[in-house]
Amino acid sequence: MHGFGGACVHQGLIASGDRFVSGAGESKLLRELMASAGHAVLAVEMEGAAVAQVCMDYGVPFAVMRTISDRADDSAHVDFPAFVDAVASRYARAIIERFLGLLSKI
Repeated sequence: MHGFGGACVHQGLIASGDRFVSGAGESKLLRELMASAGHAVLAVEMEGAAVAQVCMDYGVPFAVMRTISDRADDSAHVDFPAFVDAVASRYARAIIERFLGLLSKI
């Protein structure tokens, strides 16, 4: 875990699927199924696998960086536009500015 502007950065396996996980029971079942296959899942998201597959098909390097919007449980009904405004947009801006700063030094 690394700090970044007051945030915590975690590194680990992210499961990707085709639907929003919004219940504690569904989240628990997903973690148990992945654990039984030997995978400790850190988070769940919905878009990364599709983008990764297309990038692999075309030989384009790919990495995912996510800001987690909810706990994938019964509290997942968080106001998403408020999350984007208050959290995600600020972290995305800081990350992009840092990345562009590193590129300018190359």
